[in-house]
Amino acid sequence: MSVLLFSYKQNRAALEISGAEAASFLNDILTSQLEELPSGKMQMACLLSPQGRILHDMLIFRQTEECFWIETEISQLSDLKKRLMMYRLRRPISISSLENWRSAHLYLALGNSLSEAQIASINDNLDTNQYLFSDSRRPELGVHLISKENQNTNFQNGWMQADLSHWDAIRIANMTPLGNADLISNRALMLEAGLDLLAAVDFNKGCYIGQEVTARTKYRGLVKKRLVPIYSSTKLEQDMPIYQSDKEVGITLSNVALSDGGYLALAMVRTTAINHYFNDEETLSTHSGMITIQLPHWLNSSNFREA
Repeated sequence: MSVLLFSYKQNRAALEISGAEAASFLNDILTSQLEELPSGKMQMACLLSPQGRILHDMLIFRQTEECFWIETEISQLSDLKKRLMMYRLRRPISISSLENWRSAHLYLALGNSLSEAQIASINDNLDTNQYLFSDSRRPELGVHLISKENQNTNFQNGWMQADLSHWDAIRIANMTPLGNADLISNRALMLEAGLDLLAAVDFNKGCYIGQEVTARTKYRGLVKKRLVPIYSSTKLEQDMPIYQSDKEVGITLSNVALSDGGYLALAMVRTTAINHYFNDEETLSTHSGMITIQLPHWLNSSNFREA
């Protein structure tokens, strides 16, 4: 059976949004459906510009009916809080920073999904100040262990502490962007980043900031670039140009070194180049060597079409 790994998150911080109108407030401005999110559940969401560009990506944890925790990169926290305060107006809600935020990933080493029985067993043995949330983006990403107390976790039997790179490899393999490395502020679009495939945007709820552009991008098929996982036997680093037939068609984003000596990365690549790669077998490369697109098992090349 795959080993259960435990990895502390790095460079993460959180806000607490509380009050009788907290759910409607967040639902009105963020991309996800949050009013219907049950307590004890997690959802990814983004705050967009009016032009539909991603300003902040975040993980939303609904702790109680009137209390939400929003986790994001430390570097994003101040600006995100400022924007939320601006949009709050006169709503009876409180927005505060959580000073002792502590969070970690629990996941299977081989990137399989945790069973309901495994999750229930973990939850039954938590300390009173710990909270467990299943990752809503992909089941392969495991669960989030959250604490508002800045202390080390009491390891349960069968847990093995691992460097965060182990989880990053699973995240990248499952085409999941995270933070500024993958979602450049005020540039990335929801559908370009594949966030519609990760339950981070709801096309059936009411309006939110940037909703018109996001909906038009979906229904008119205006996606010119797409985020894909790539593999290379040579080193991949952030912001390396990607070429096809001597033409620059993309750029590398977050990346991780693998135990086999290869490298895995997310890359933003033109949809036409992806189509040529799958349909016409036109190769892709960086200046250091050839790369291959390795789509996750739950996605196939037919999901990529030229706009």
